[in-house]
Amino acid sequence: MRRQVVTVRGNAVELSSTQYRLASLFFANVGRVLSRDHIYAMVWGRELHTLTRTIDSHVSRLRVLLDIEEHNGFRLQPVYKSGYRLLRLEDESPLERKAA
Repeated sequence: MRRQVVTVRGNAVELSSTQYRLASLFFANVGRVLSRDHIYAMVWGRELHTLTRTIDSHVSRLRVLLDIEEHNGFRLQPVYKSGYRLLRLEDESPLERKAA
C-alpha cells in the first residue's frame, strides 16, 4: 500500500493514500460543505450507492492523525444530512464559533 507523509506542527505523519486524498479534499475546500456523495466520488473514485460508515470512520481517524481540533485552529464538523465541512477557526468571529 502506498503511503504519503505530511507534516503536522513539525512532526511527520504517515497517511494511507486514502487518508491523504481525504485530507487534500478537505484542505482544498476549507469552509465548504462537501456532500457524502462528493467525498466518496473524489476519494474512492466511484458513486456511493448504499449507506456506509466508511467515510465516518476515515474522517474520525483523520481527525486523530492530523490533530484537527479547535485548539489547533480547525474544526472538521459533520453537517446534518449532508456531509462534512472543515472550518478554519481564525476565519470565524467568537460569536460564530460559539453558535457552531
